[in-house]
Formats: sequence, C-alpha cells, structure tokens
Amino acid sequence: MAALVAWALALEIEEVKVEPFPPDQPLSVSRKVDIVGQQGGRRRWRLIAEQVKLAAGQQVFEQGARGYFYGDGVDAGEGAPSPFFASSKQVTWRAKRARYDATADELYLEEEVEVRSDDGSLLLTSALRITPAERIEVPAAFTVKGQEMVLQGRSGSFNFPFALLRAEQGKLVVLPGEALDGATSTTITADQLTYDRSQQVAEGKGNLRIREGGLEIRAPQGTYLRQQAQSILSGGVVLQEVAAGSSRDPLLADLRLAQAAPASAATPNPQNQEVTIIADRLTYDRNTQVARGEGNLEVQQGETTIQAAQGIYRRRESQSLLTGGVTLREPGRVLTAARLEGNHRDKIFVFEENVLYRQMATSTPAGGSGSLTEELRQAETEVRAARLVYNSRTGTSEFSGAVEFIQRGRKAKANQAIITPEKVELRGEVVIEQIEGDWLARRLQNPQTQADVDQPTVIYANHVEIEQASGNARFFGQVVIVQANRAVEGDRAEYSDQEQIFRITAEQAPVLLCDRGELNPIPRKTTEGLPGRDALDHLCRGANRLSGKLVTLNIKQDEYTVEGDGERQGMVQFRLTDAL
Repeated sequence: MAALVAWALALEIEEVKVEPFPPDQPLSVSRKVDIVGQQGGRRRWRLIAEQVKLAAGQQVFEQGARGYFYGDGVDAGEGAPSPFFASSKQVTWRAKRARYDATADELYLEEEVEVRSDDGSLLLTSALRITPAERIEVPAAFTVKGQEMVLQGRSGSFNFPFALLRAEQGKLVVLPGEALDGATSTTITADQLTYDRSQQVAEGKGNLRIREGGLEIRAPQGTYLRQQAQSILSGGVVLQEVAAGSSRDPLLADLRLAQAAPASAATPNPQNQEVTIIADRLTYDRNTQVARGEGNLEVQQGETTIQAAQGIYRRRESQSLLTGGVTLREPGRVLTAARLEGNHRDKIFVFEENVLYRQMATSTPAGGSGSLTEELRQAETEVRAARLVYNSRTGTSEFSGAVEFIQRGRKAKANQAIITPEKVELRGEVVIEQIEGDWLARRLQNPQTQADVDQPTVIYANHVEIEQASGNARFFGQVVIVQANRAVEGDRAEYSDQEQIFRITAEQAPVLLCDRGELNPIPRKTTEGLPGRDALDHLCRGANRLSGKLVTLNIKQDEYTVEGDGERQGMVQFRLTDAL
C-alpha cells in the first residue's frame, strides 16, 4: 500500500481511489481503481477498473478496464459534419487488458480496444498507448469509422482532440453522405496517410492511390480536400478509368485492414475504351468530375496517345481541352497543333492553330517505276491546315483553312480537304503540283528535252477526288492542267492510275489543248502563282491549239488524242520525239 501511495505522489494525477484489500489477498492486488491523468495541466484520460495488480513498478489491469479520453474540441468547418469523434471533449474507451507505467507516465491498452464517441465514431485496434507528449499511439493495425469516413492503417497516431490522425500504410474511405450501401465512395490508400479533421484535408505519401467508382488516380504524393472534394497530386500522376466492380466497398462490411494492391491494367472495351491520364501534377474535383493536369501531360485511350503541356479532362462528358502544344500519335500517323478539343466517347478530336498531319509510308519502295498510287504509299504525307477535325474511330480527317499537302514529288493546296480510308477529297481553289512531271510525259532520252518536261505539272480545279485503293482521281470545275510546254482546259477530268491516262471532257465549251513544242517552253516562274485560267492563257500564247469534246492524255504512250463533237467527227494524234 505504501508503494502505491508513493507512485501516486510522483504522478500528476488528480485522484486515485483504492478500496480496502480483503485480508486474504496479497497487497499487490486491489479492488476498484479510478485514475485520472493530467498532461500539460489538462485532464487527458481516465481509467476505471475493478481489479489492479502491482507488478514490476506497473499497475496491471488483467481483468479489463474502461474510461475516457478528454479532448479540446475542434471546429470542423461550417456546414461540414466531423467525420471522426465529433464529441471529442469526452470519448469513452474500453480494453480487455490495460497497464499503467508510472515511471514513464504511459498508459497501455491491449486486446480488443474500442474507442467510441456519442456521434457513433469508433476506433478498433489491438494495442494503444498514451504518451506524455499528448499523443495516442497505435502500434498495431487499426480501423477508425466515422459518419462519412473510414480510416485504416498498420500503425498510426492521434492527438487528443482527435483532429490529426496519421496512419502508416493506411486506407481512408470517404462516404457520400450517410449512405453506406449502394453508394460510390472515395478510397485513398498510401504508405503514409494523414487526416486533419480541422482542415478537412487528407495527405498521402508513397504509392498514393485514390479510387471512386470506375476511376483510379495514382501518384507518389498528394492531398485530398474533403470540403472541396478535390484531389491535388504531384510527382508523376496517373488517372485511369477502370472497370467498376461492386459499388459497396468490402471495407464497410467487415472493417478489415485493406492494403493497396498493385495496379492492374483494365481490359479495354473496343466500343468504349478507357481513358488514362498521366501528368507531373494533377487536380481532380470529385463534384464536377474535372481533372486538370500540367507538366508532361499524356492522355491514353486504346492505341491513341495525346501529349500536351497542360489540359483539362471532363470525365462526366468524356471531353478534354489540351493546350500548350499538342501531339496525337496513332499507328501510322502523327498529328500536332497548338490546341486540341477531344470527345473521347466518340474519339473525335478538333485540332486548331498550326495543324500538321503526318501519314507514315505504308509500303517499302520497290525497284523500277511504279504507279502513282504505289509512289504515294511509299512516301510520307504531310498536311498543314488551320483546323482539323479527326475521327479516330472512322479514320476520317477534315481539314480547313489554307490546307496544304506535301509529299515526295508533289504537293497540293485547297480551302478544304477530307481524308477517309476510301478517298482524298479537295475542295475550293484546288492546286496540285506534280514536281517530278511524271503525270503528263514519260521520261525522254534527250536531256535538254527532259529538262523542259521536268518543269512542274500543275493541275487546277474546284473539286478533286482521289481513290485511296486505286489511286484514280476525278477533277471537277474549271479543270486546267499546265506544264512548261503544254496545257489543257476542260470542265471535268478523270485519271486512271493503272492505265496512266487522263481524260478531259467538256460540258459547255470544248476542251482546249495547247502545245508549244519542245523548242519553245515557258519557264515555270512565269506562270507560278497565277490562277488556273490565267496560267493557261499565258502558256497558250503562240502555241498550237487543238479543241474537241474529249482530250485523252496517254502518259505511257506519250500520246495526245482529241475527239471532235457531233459535227466534227475525227481524231487528231501526235507524239513527242527526242529530235531537236
């Protein structure tokens, strides 16, 4: 008894009540103990037990104990209920076993430890320690369940107001309101997880993972703002849409410790491919479902990868807005622009400002001369424009605003252009320039004559259609074909790639063919930049003229055939020679 009194005098204890010992029991065991401990001049805990055993300088309560923790109360913010221990001024606890070390001034609770508050918040663990530093240490796995949150960890600590909770390898589940069943919750896991109740802020470090419904965000570190329902993450962030499982988190059923599992790639659905966002820094708003990323931003969807300096992704609408220089990559093509707006549900992307479309070569060049189509397939194609609407699902590209095609040996300009897997369509002031000159004349043996023929061939039209598979082309509206030594004009033209034949027809005025011969060519620079009809008039001055209903240009045979109308039946045919 004297030893017990000596321990009590050495402690900052308001009150120690010990009932008289029965004469048949040793002095080391007493009945009914009620201890109130102070720390920093404030009452922090109280212990009540029916039996105590004095052993090795400690008071041991092997038959269990109960009591209270006393906090200061914390303002959780206006309009936001406290998720944990709202009545923290007095929280009840119980344990199957307890002990108090007077020398270290530490209280230990062990086995089936429960801490409860009047608002229904609950702490479950197998070990708990009260330290002189006014902290509650939990060295074992624990679960804290509140009205709208559940926090778990392998170990952790709490302050006496229960406003600052820390968990090692923890899991925080934020529930929508008071609904626990069938509702989407936000789950946060991290190697180190801290929740500040006064600020309504959770911070995670190391393998941070935030998941709700069909969305998962991964990062080395980040912050979750509960009141704003926002996540702010950095250090290399991945936002991924994943296949949603059960809407009820298994944590809510059994309150077991759940550890972060390795990331598993969801199997993409061909009809509705999932979106993954990678960035150095990312902010996600749970209410609006808007993600804002910056720094090496990358959006992945199936075989489509989009890179940008920064951007916004609206998950509810499945739309994105990317700026600061954008690059979209898919097998066989690369698209770049200053800005992109994407509809990821339909995979339609709108590029604006300095648009560049690059189509990779689809075949390896073969020896010998091939058709125009084969040449196109063996060359990389670039398209520049002010605006592009690209449909990734259908492979359709719609260009507008100063459209320019560039390919080995040829280029084209138009006001608008459409590329589909079936055809290429050019509209509005179309100008096609065949730099190598192979469309209107075969290679000639005489070098000087060949130099004349090698002047670029230019085709003008209002509308052009080129079939992707065959390479056949159709030209409509004021068609003019100009080369250094010849030109032809008609209302419509057709080109057969396999036969290498142009057929120019007239619907109103006859087709006009001008030929200057091989000794009197006009340099390209004299007609460069002129509209089609002006270039034709300039070249036709002093040239031989032929007209008819149909003009056929046979490139293989290097023949020009002119057919007359109904009143003038007949045919005029001539050949180029190498003679000078």
